[in-house]
Amino acid sequence: MRAILIVAALDPSGGAGVVADVKTAKALGFYSCVALTAITYQNTCEIKGVFQMPEEVLKNQIDAVLEDIELSAIKIGVSKAFDVPETGVRVLDPVFKATVGHTLGEKRDVERLAEQCDVITPNAYEAEEISGIKVESVEDARLAAKAIAEKFGCSVVITGVDGVDVAYDGEFHLVTSEHTGMEVHGTGCVYSTALACYLVDSSFKGAVVKAREFVASAARKAVRVGRCLPAVNP
Repeated sequence: MRAILIVAALDPSGGAGVVADVKTAKALGFYSCVALTAITYQNTCEIKGVFQMPEEVLKNQIDAVLEDIELSAIKIGVSKAFDVPETGVRVLDPVFKATVGHTLGEKRDVERLAEQCDVITPNAYEAEEISGIKVESVEDARLAAKAIAEKFGCSVVITGVDGVDVAYDGEFHLVTSEHTGMEVHGTGCVYSTALACYLVDSSFKGAVVKAREFVASAARKAVRVGRCLPAVNP
């Protein structure tokens, strides 16, 4: 079985972070290894706080996995900057803020990670932070995606701009899908993990289409486990 290393934070309510990532990878036939970057204190309504893992603790988790397991992909979510292993497909979901509020990531850390990854998957807000370009339309997203790709030497998918994912790997690919019409907790995590898994066997263009279809299905099946946002269900 192929293995993916998920480098991300714990959401104890299970709606996002490593729990959602592991569910996604399992659904797509991957064995999940995990390196925790942080423990959040959150539920479907809000984040109450974050405990950041010390750098040495994160490094030791990753090193232990690398010593033993051959990886096909690496997905990075909420994280401080670290040296990304040069193995498999490397996908970065540059989380600055959670759906349920609270700042989770710093721009300088995201930029250092982006330089080491193959694909980065910001939403419109995150793309603005990284590129400095206001993203309010698909055309804006095109400009931002190209700027990010040229700055960091990676492919880019800016997700959910007017219902369109704007993907760029030297040429543009626009991917559309139906929207549930409601906000769902954890969709960004599921999308980036699905993309990492699909990229192992598919072209960039094929992978971004499959990943969007996967997360759209997971959002349609969202479950209301708490009082607030429904949780994505991969």
